[in-house]
Parts: sequence; structure tokens; C-alpha cells
Amino acid sequence: MFESLAKEIPKFQDKLKDLPNESTVKELREVKIPINPFEYSLSTIENQSLESLKIENKFAFANKEANEIKYEQLEKNREDGKNREDAAHEELKKEYPESEGYKIEREQYLRDKDGNIVKDPVTGEARRIDFIVTKDGKVVRSVEVTSEKAPKEAQTEKENRIREEGGNSIKDRDTGELIKFPENEETEIRRYP
Repeated sequence: MFESLAKEIPKFQDKLKDLPNESTVKELREVKIPINPFEYSLSTIENQSLESLKIENKFAFANKEANEIKYEQLEKNREDGKNREDAAHEELKKEYPESEGYKIEREQYLRDKDGNIVKDPVTGEARRIDFIVTKDGKVVRSVEVTSEKAPKEAQTEKENRIREEGGNSIKDRDTGELIKFPENEETEIRRYP
């Protein structure tokens, strides 16, 4: 706070430089250096030293900066994931053209024979597969899209447990009909940069 104050109000720079780190907020007010009451409650920091406030301010700034970096990384990951899925979708449309009777379903939960979403008995989580390609009411391809290095073993194991529990169908979004997986159909992992 004090460093930014010194930059914003040049006439106080000399006063701030000359104050010892042990100076308190109360002493700063006595030399008529304005303190922004919206940044700090003066009654709670009046006897804190300038050095401790500088340290607190640096810590708060570092925390804010770390949170901004995390947010930026999450946004980048989300955007990268969307780009990978878009690339996979375009590939699948070429491999399985609609004109030949194929239908590409996105984000499909594994369901039982009655249409209920099946959950993994170990994690308690459901499994939603990125792309399911169907034709004539049958699943012909199941595709999961991911980055080049993301581990997928745990997700594959979860899917296998759900399939063992009866989660071998998806619901056609247009008709509401259940479409069953062939017993030998495994989800393909497609990796993109």
C-alpha cells in the first residue's frame, strides 16, 4: 500500500523514504500521509509497523497474483480442451459422414437397460463419454478426447467398472431410445496437442 501510495502521490515519496520501518500508521497520519480507509480498517492497524504492513501487502498481492495465474491456466485448459474436442468432432464427421447414416452423439452418459445413469461402485461417479458414433441404432465407435500427456487409466478403469455394472447403453437425444454398446466396443482415446 505504501509503495503504491508513494508512486501515486510523488510529494509523499520523501516522507515515506525517511520513515523507519518501525513507524506505525498512527505516526504516518501525524506526518499527514493519507491512508486509504477503504484498504484498511485504521483502528485495527493503527499500531502496526510500516514493515509489517509492507509484508502483508506483498503477501496479499502474491496471493492475488497466484489466483489470477490459476484462473488464467484454468481458462487456457478449458479453451484447449474445447479446441481438441472441436478437432476430434471434425475428424469424426469425415470418418463417419451423416450422409452414410452415421450420427455423432456428444457427451453421453453410460446407462443401464432401463435408461438410468449408472455410477461407478468405487468412486460413486457416472461416466460421460465425449463422442459416441451410432448407425442404425447401434454404437459403432466410442471416443474420448484428451491432451497428449493426460493420464486416462483411472477413467478407463472407472468406465470398465460401470460397464460391468450394466452401463452398456446411451440414450439417443433425438428419439430417446436406448442404444446398446456391442460387448467388444472399447472407448478409443484420441490425443491432441
